Amino acid sequence: MKTFHLLGAAGVSVAAMWMCVTAGCGNLGPRSAAQPLATPVTVQTTERRDVPIIAELAARMEAAANVEIRANVEGRLIEMCFKEGNMVRKGQPLFRIDPRHYEAAVQAAAAAVEKAGADLEMTQEQQHLVNAESSLRQAEANLLRVNQDVERLKPLAARRAVPARDLDTAIAAQSSAAAAVEDARATVRTTRVSDRMGLRQAQANLTVAKAAFEMAKLDRAETNIRAPIAGLIGRAEVSVGNYVGRGELSRLATISQIDPINVVFGISETLYLQTVNKIDRAALNRIQLILCDNSVYASLGRYTNIGRAVDDKTGTLLIVAQFPNPKGILLPGMTGRTRLTVGNRPDAILVPDQAVFDVPGSKAVYIVTPENKTAIRRIATDSSYQGKRIVTSGLRAGETVVVTGISQLHPGQAVSPRAAEPGTGQ
Repeated sequence: MKTFHLLGAAGVSVAAMWMCVTAGCGNLGPRSAAQPLATPVTVQTTERRDVPIIAELAARMEAAANVEIRANVEGRLIEMCFKEGNMVRKGQPLFRIDPRHYEAAVQAAAAAVEKAGADLEMTQEQQHLVNAESSLRQAEANLLRVNQDVERLKPLAARRAVPARDLDTAIAAQSSAAAAVEDARATVRTTRVSDRMGLRQAQANLTVAKAAFEMAKLDRAETNIRAPIAGLIGRAEVSVGNYVGRGELSRLATISQIDPINVVFGISETLYLQTVNKIDRAALNRIQLILCDNSVYASLGRYTNIGRAVDDKTGTLLIVAQFPNPKGILLPGMTGRTRLTVGNRPDAILVPDQAVFDVPGSKAVYIVTPENKTAIRRIATDSSYQGKRIVTSGLRAGETVVVTGISQLHPGQAVSPRAAEPGTGQ
């Protein structure tokens, strides 16, 4: 009897369950199959705006100047006053050459200047011309006297008041006195020229001695080698103790000026022709640098010069920009990319970068149809601007594209779109 009651209770339960299913509980299964749950996605609407055309070009860093430090005088290297691979300031001592030989040369040159000065004073004090002029005056006075004697004896000799030989003697003395005057005059002329030449020679000797003294002091100063520019100094090429100043041993180190530093990049001939008359000149002073780790360098660079010709091998024209580098972060030989505004693209269609994915042969995005279903749209893109891709074909302004949740989608899938927060794409 107990068994019968249990079976009866079980039958009632089964019947109740069946009534529940037929009455409506079973409708959950067919309705779920007909209306699957929509996948939540984040979407954005494509926009149309004017955007600058950005050229991103491979670049390398070069020192603004490379200066070789050389020994201009010969001698034993006795000191190195810097740390290799460090920054040095202009005028900082770098090397010292044994100065003793050059100290002695300076003292000898100073003595030569003193001697030349004394010789000049002696030349100026000499009385050669004074003596010659005195002799001339004596000769002229003697000529005047014998002339007077001749004039006095002529009338006396005519009256035979004096012997004729007295007149002859006076005339002979007159001729001798005239010849003595001419000799004295020639001596004066010769002495004047000689004294002038001697004075000039003494002055020239003093000038030469002073020049030799200055040269000796310059050579002595060259024993203390200082940095001609500020920059990064490399390894010393000669060790202390070596004899330097001959041949290759005259080069001691090299300093590279890296603040500012040159960034060299090539622009294609085609891009040059397309932008030479359109490029924003102000943009040439706002060149951006992307380093090899894809980080953006903190300071902007400015254009300094352009190559004179297109390279026939690469078809590019070299451009040099300078970037401030006060901390020495940028080093010669490093590579990166420059971003340069080369024009303006009006009415460009922009789509978030994260919405774009690869499909065989092109790029694509998921768009959301008015029925809130997905569809794949193939697109063509050009470049990026402020985190968005510039679309050249395949999309129109105002269309809705999926930004996140793309990996869970397939064409025709029902979605529940949620607008991304402004400026985040999320």
